[in-house]
Amino acid sequence: MSSRWDGSAPANRAVAQALSLVAGRPESEIVPVNAQNLQTLDISDISAVMTVEVDRQLAARQSRTALRRAITLCRKAQAKFVARAELGSPAETIDRVAREVGAYQIVMGTRGLGSLGNLLLGSVATKVVRLAQVPVTLVK
Repeated sequence: MSSRWDGSAPANRAVAQALSLVAGRPESEIVPVNAQNLQTLDISDISAVMTVEVDRQLAARQSRTALRRAITLCRKAQAKFVARAELGSPAETIDRVAREVGAYQIVMGTRGLGSLGNLLLGSVATKVVRLAQVPVTLVK
């Protein structure tokens, strides 16, 4: 089971939902995923290369922070898990990781910005639903 965690309240509720789905299934593994999207930069000069490296370090730190609560909850529930901090577009990354690990379901939190928010910003959840080849459970 693959899940998206960003440290938000809906993401933490998604943790609880994912844990309830694997309860009593010792063979199941939860894969919390946090995807940080780096801007595409021209790395033709050294300052841009340094900027990319700083961005990567910052993204890794943000992922560790976002995944901290999910890891704590998984450990407390004694569930098998492998947390993944990834770089890339969140929806595409979630779909890729789900395929890589052979997930049978994706559970993710959604902030529910509504149709206007989806129109203006796009929705990671909407994109995941479109991309995924497995069921997607959205938790508010």
